[in-house]
Formats: sequence, structure tokens, C-alpha cells
Amino acid sequence: MPLSALLARARNEPLTALAWLLVLAACVWPLWASGLLPFMDLPQHLATVRVLHSYNDPAYGVSHYFAIELGRTQYLAWYFLVDWLTYLMPLETAARVVFSLYAVGLPLSIAALLRAHGRDPRVALLAAPFVFNPFLFMGFANYVTALPLVFWALALLQELLDAFSWRGLVLLILVSTLLFYDHALAFVLYGALAGVTVLLGARGWHPRHWWRQTLHLAPVGVALAWWLSQSLILAGAEEWHKGLGGRNVAPVDIRFKPLLERFTSFPEFLLDAYPDDADEKILAAWLILVALVWVIGRDTLHRRTLSMRETLRAHVPEALFAAAFFIYLASPISYKWIWPISDRLAPAVALLALPAFARRSTPLRAMTLVIPATILALTMSGLHAKRARDFTVEAGPIHEVLAHADHGKRLMSLIYQPQSAVMKWPAFLHFGQYYTVERGGMANFSFANFPQSPVLFPDEGGPPKVPPRFEWTPDVFTMAEQGYWYDYFLIRDANPARNPFGAARGQVELVVRNGPWALYRNLAPGKK
Repeated sequence: MPLSALLARARNEPLTALAWLLVLAACVWPLWASGLLPFMDLPQHLATVRVLHSYNDPAYGVSHYFAIELGRTQYLAWYFLVDWLTYLMPLETAARVVFSLYAVGLPLSIAALLRAHGRDPRVALLAAPFVFNPFLFMGFANYVTALPLVFWALALLQELLDAFSWRGLVLLILVSTLLFYDHALAFVLYGALAGVTVLLGARGWHPRHWWRQTLHLAPVGVALAWWLSQSLILAGAEEWHKGLGGRNVAPVDIRFKPLLERFTSFPEFLLDAYPDDADEKILAAWLILVALVWVIGRDTLHRRTLSMRETLRAHVPEALFAAAFFIYLASPISYKWIWPISDRLAPAVALLALPAFARRSTPLRAMTLVIPATILALTMSGLHAKRARDFTVEAGPIHEVLAHADHGKRLMSLIYQPQSAVMKWPAFLHFGQYYTVERGGMANFSFANFPQSPVLFPDEGGPPKVPPRFEWTPDVFTMAEQGYWYDYFLIRDANPARNPFGAARGQVELVVRNGPWALYRNLAPGKK
């Protein structure tokens, strides 16, 4: 929509404009309200950006421990965007900026999808709670930031089916390509839903009504073919198990969750991030508002007789919701290293329910939609901001502890206490990666060498291999097998008397202990 049209609408509907400003601010505020973000995998992603951004900077020394191989993954868009912003601001600030773009983009992309199908775009105010879905808290940065691109691309596609323009096609090519390089699963979801949109949303069955619109998938198809040829996504069992230095430990087979469990666990993967029921109350309020919007909404199309084609075009949102839910039910839970597949589709299904249940107008929209949706978003924002601050307090002085380690060294993290009392997920599991983020060098356990990583350990001179699921089982650590190689050890443990070094205890010295964190120095690194 042109800027002039947006400004005119804001003047004509000041309450709605104010609601949008408040809701978007509510989506962003929790991302800036605390010193640390409680997103489990985020330290791994930040460390990857540090390697990419500072590879040739001797102050960080990451080139001694990593190689960069961009062709082996399509997990690049989030990394590159944060990397580019890091030239202007600190790395962690750059990540918050990108998350903020995601936070405002999610409800706005749903509004674009609603508008493309002639539904009331104000219903998109109800998308705000799903900004903070479980997969954001799991730290799936690439996936969650791809979700707004899915909905935006679907909106652009429908607009092209309504009125084709080459300018619109170019924009859709750019959005779909960015989507692919953000996350493959989100792109596959878009591809399936794009097929539904073309099948039902075109003006006719003849190819002249849709062939040009589908051209946007051609450039992405080339990128997809290249990725398939370079990655191990299609590798057989033998190639898979010997690939990447033998660090692939996930099974090759496709695994499915029982069908009944898919229904019963669906709510868990919508908004459940905390041990208590605070987020479930947000979900309950959301369900009530969505039901209210559906019950009282008006659909003026039913005032006249529609042709079959017009009927199909009028109900594309319902078809998208049904298709997304079917994909959720039919998808595997895991394949090789990719987990969880089906579960992470749940927030997308819920968001597609908004266009499906919305009507073309909402009577008494201020009382029934705009004001309640704004109150819900502000309540959600306050909850997440407070929990983020609580998490920062719980995390303790991690930055102060790591500041005692020299730059550019090798650190092993042993997280005996990964669980958080604030968060549902083991939010401290990857905190050792903050060493690479702040001090350079390398830290283990690392996502390096995993198929989704654009950085990897060199074939020769890399760290000792660790057992499967090492990050979850620090008790299997031994100084003789893994620890001898490292300069430092970062430990999080409620038991300060624990001795993870065994008989080699005299080989290490305590540098600092602060709260649950302890930093040890290896007095003879590289020697067994």
C-alpha cells in the first residue's frame, strides 16, 4: 500500500492507527527490556556470526579454529543480515535489531495477507502474541524470522493473481529467495501453500491466468538444486555417517510422531514457554477473541450469487489454513539433523487461522477487536519483558566471568545446570558460545560442522570429537579424552564441590567463581 494511502487511513481511523503503534511497540519491547535474551540456541548463532564477521580480525583469532564454507547450507540470510549490521553496532545489538524486524513483520505480514484476500486487516492485531512462540525461545532464529516472509510472499502471490505486474513479480522473487536462504522448512511450507493459492486463487484454470506468477519460483529452484547437490540432506546412510568428520550422530531415517499426540501436543507449541500457566492464559484470551471475530464478522460476498470460481477465490484463506494443518499432521517429527519438523509448524497454522476466521468487516470493531487485541498485546509484552529481566538476573555474571579469559583461546563449556527456573527450555545450554562472541577463539559444544552451519572445524587440527549429545551429558566429559586440548573450562553448576577433571585436577586452576559460574584455566593445554 502506498505511503500516502497509509497516512490517509491513519487520519481516517486514528484509533486503529494508535492500536497498531501500541501493538508493534509491544512486540518489540521485550527484545530490549533485559541484558540477555532467553533464547536457547541464540549463543550458537551469535558465535557463527562472530566467525563470519571477524574471520580476518587477529584480535579474535577465529580463523585458527574454523573454516567457512557457504555452499553447504542455505542458513545464510539471518547470519548475513546480522553480520552487515555488526559493521554499524555491536553484534548482540544487531541481533536484537533483526529480531525487532521480525517482531513487527509478523503481524504486518498477516495484515498484508488479510488485505490481499479482502479480509479485515485489523484482525492481524491478534498475531502479536505469536511473535513470542516456543521456537523463538528455543533460539531457532533462522526459522522464526522466515515466518513473516511466508505470509508476505503468499500475499504478494495473491495480488499478482488478481492483477499481474512485472514489478510485483520482481518483488516476489526477492522475497521468496530471501525466504529460502532464511530457512528451507519455511520455504517448503510456502511452496505448498503457494500451490494452493495458485490452484484456487487464480482467475481461471487456464495457464494464462497463472503461468507468469509461478515464474518467481524459477530462481529459487536453481538455488534449491544447488543446495541439494552440496548438502547431505539427500545423502545415504554410509555417506551421512562418514560426512562432516564423523560428527553426524542423528539417525538417517524419517521419524513420525503418533497422530493422536499431534493433536494433544499442538497447544504446547503455540505459546508455551514458561513453567507456569502465564502464557496459557494469553492463549486462552486469544482463542476467545478469534472466536468472537468469527461469530460477529460480516461477509458481504454472500449477498449475491457467486460462480464456482468466485467461490473458490473467496475461500482461499480457509483452504490455506486447512492445508497448513494437514501438512502439520502429515509431516515427520525429524529427519537426520532436522528437528522438530512438524511441531514448529504449529505457530504458522495458528497464524493462518486469522485470515481463515476473519470476515470482510467486523462490527463494533473498536470494542470487539481493536481495543481487546491491543490490551492482549500489551499484557503479553509486559509478561515477556518481566520474564526476560528475571532470566538476566538468574543468568548471573556470565559476561564478567568470561572477561577473565584471554582472547582467541579454546574453551570447553560444561553446563551441569542448563535448566532455568524462569524458562521452560534449558536456556543456559549453549552459554559457553558467549566466549566466542565476546573474546573470539572457539568454544565447545559448538554447532560448527553441523550441516546447517556455514562454519566448520578444519579436517586437521580441530578439537577432539565429543560423544553424541555431549552438550546434554557433561558427566561423560573426561580430561584425557576431550579436555586436554582446551585452554579454559566454563562450568555452570549448583554444586561448587564437583570435580569434573578427576585425577587431572592438579592440571587446572580456578580463575574466577561467581554465582553458578566458574572459569578454570588448563595449565598444560594440548597435552594428555
